[in-house]
Amino acid sequence: MPVHPAPPADVTELVDAYRQTLSSFCDVADSLREQEWDLPTACPGWTARDHLAHVVHVEDYLSGSEHPGAGWSGVDADPVRVGEPEHVRNSLGVWAEEGVRARRDQDPRAMVAELRGLVEVRAAGMYDPDLELDTPVRSVRGRQATFEDLTRRRIFDVWVHEQDLRDALDRPGSLDSPGASEVVSQVLDALPRIVLEKVRPEPGTVVILECTGPVTARGGVRIGTDADGDPVAHELFTGQTSDEDDVPSVDDESADRTTSIALSTHALGRRAAGRCPTDGTAYQVTGDEELARTVLDALSLTP
Repeated sequence: MPVHPAPPADVTELVDAYRQTLSSFCDVADSLREQEWDLPTACPGWTARDHLAHVVHVEDYLSGSEHPGAGWSGVDADPVRVGEPEHVRNSLGVWAEEGVRARRDQDPRAMVAELRGLVEVRAAGMYDPDLELDTPVRSVRGRQATFEDLTRRRIFDVWVHEQDLRDALDRPGSLDSPGASEVVSQVLDALPRIVLEKVRPEPGTVVILECTGPVTARGGVRIGTDADGDPVAHELFTGQTSDEDDVPSVDDESADRTTSIALSTHALGRRAAGRCPTDGTAYQVTGDEELARTVLDALSLTP
């Protein structure tokens, strides 16, 4: 079953989805009152202000600016040092935290205006007629990525941070947007790997994950074995192949080994971002409830 509405598929659709996702984030940020900027969020250690600072920092860096951490050579500023806060778990987290700390004292309204300008600058570069999905572009931390990989990650990341703001404000929205579709698509794409490598159920096990809306989709995986007896994952119900014979189906013999998990776009997005524990996630299960909990525990795509 394909994702509906469909996620962006080509350069033009990715550029449009990028602009829409960033613009929506800016609109939500614009709606905050002064006292709301210090609200805590589901992202450990970060306030609403920190989410804005993070998104601005990354977009500014991707546009060509220097990172304000180690090696910073900016005028009238020292490198930002973050120490070892509990919520920073890895080197990518340190890099992100340095960007947030560098902007922590900036006026949120000025940051929103800066972000809107950065979106226009970045999008203008994306309209290069020579740009292709596999074109190398600047990525975070001094690295390169393909245009497609980077843009999909930015759509995922910014949509998640918009949901962080919306949850803190109790203002739900953007659940049928291109960003929501991209997040659901990435979760379903990762499901076979997650079940095979993290959950490691017995061969013959079938796991089906259904997103009930506003973005609707269904994906699944059946665990089998290869010629050497090692476990392998067979993807189910992708809706992405023209040859249906290549898509394994769930038959009567494996029906009693099938576990189906259904949850909303919002619940799936929060769990995939690691923002809500499984015990706090609303979902329905048909089959093995313990297996379903294990799958959802492993479902987070954030580092």
